[in-house]
Formats: sequence, structure tokens, C-alpha cells
Amino acid sequence: MTNSKNHSISSQLIKAYRNTVYEVHSQGQDIHLNIGKVNRDLVALMKQKGVTTATFLTAFNPFSKQLSIEENQSAQEKLLSDLDKLSISIVSGQGKDVTGLWSPDPSFLALGISLQDAETLADRYSQNAFVWIGNLDGFVSLRLRYPIEIPSQEELYQWISHLPVHLQESAKSLTHTELAWLMSVPNEEVEHWLSPHLWDLNQPWPIAKPDGSAMGVGTELDRVFRLIHAGVQSLI
Repeated sequence: MTNSKNHSISSQLIKAYRNTVYEVHSQGQDIHLNIGKVNRDLVALMKQKGVTTATFLTAFNPFSKQLSIEENQSAQEKLLSDLDKLSISIVSGQGKDVTGLWSPDPSFLALGISLQDAETLADRYSQNAFVWIGNLDGFVSLRLRYPIEIPSQEELYQWISHLPVHLQESAKSLTHTELAWLMSVPNEEVEHWLSPHLWDLNQPWPIAKPDGSAMGVGTELDRVFRLIHAGVQSLI
């Protein structure tokens, strides 16, 4: 078992979490949650249940280390029991790796849960992270329970060397921590974050920074004001 006191999460694993589709099975409808995106179907479900928060959580494969099906099912049953004790609405689901390298992880969407209870359960079942929806904006975020792992100098060099040439100088100007976060975002976002001088606020853009924090959810004007407040030249 991983020593949680010294545990950290690699950029590659965070990237895999962000690329996972978190599928909720509700009343004959499949709702697909994506990290860093707003989901209106989820908002409708939350309003129907009269709640303003939700978490998507599993007990499968602690610290993303593969366990036997028997061990995973036993932990999942205990998680369900813990959720039942909170007297909240629970919907079944699964986390699906779009690359097909990982088998889907059976999961639960817990509606109306507090952030503290979500964190407690994630820690109890040794999860690196969980999916969190903190209000009726429907913004789906990834909450890490451990710090990001800072790659070695050689790993950073290799990653930068594989970037398009026009992005390499921008990447070299970042700190190791900033690079670690940048390495964890989906591929299509890398150029966006390395080229803030080219941002067009009239066009869609990621509404979460590389570290996962929201940059603004709501109207376009609200997004612009929040972006200006954050500083458009700031990566993290």
C-alpha cells in the first residue's frame, strides 16, 4: 500500500483523470461528466433532487493501483453503506477511460453531500482524487487529495522538446511546478495556456486553469470580468 504521507500524483495520472468520462445512470438517461466543463443535464438532476452539491466517487483501485475484483467490490459495498448513512440521494455510474487502457470503475454520484464528507470518504478509501460539483453552475471539477508530483529535470526537458517549436520558449520560462500542472492538461489546451497573448475572449476557452481552479462560470461578461481579475498573463 502506498505511504500516503509521502504520496504525490503524477501529471500523467492527473491528465488521465481529466480525460476520463464520468458516466451517471439516471432514470434511463446517461449523463456524461467531463472535468473542467459545465453539464446542464447534471444541473437539472440536482435541481430535481433539491441539492446544490454533488460528488462522483469510487472505492475501486486505491491510489489507482489495480486490486482484485473481490477486493474492489468489497470496498465499493462499504462505500455505499457509508453513503447510505448520510441520508442523501445516490445514483450509480462509472468512470470510463476514453483510451480503453483501464476498465470502467463502478462509481456513485452522491447528491447533496458536503465537501467535508466527500473528502473524508475519498481519504477513507485511499482515492487520489474525486469529482466535485460545488454549486448549481454545474461546473465539474477534479479535487486532488495529494500534491502534484514535480517531474525530474530530464522529464521536463523531454516534454518541452516534444512541443511545437513556437511554444518551447514560453514553456522554458515557467517554473517546474507550473510545468507539472501544464503537463496534466488535455493536449488541446497546452497551446492555449502557453499563448495568453493570443487569447480571444469572444471565443470558447477552458474555464479552469491548469491547476483545476475555475476561471469563471456564468455569462460571457462574468467570464471576462473574472479573467481580467485573475490577470490574463498569469498561467496559474
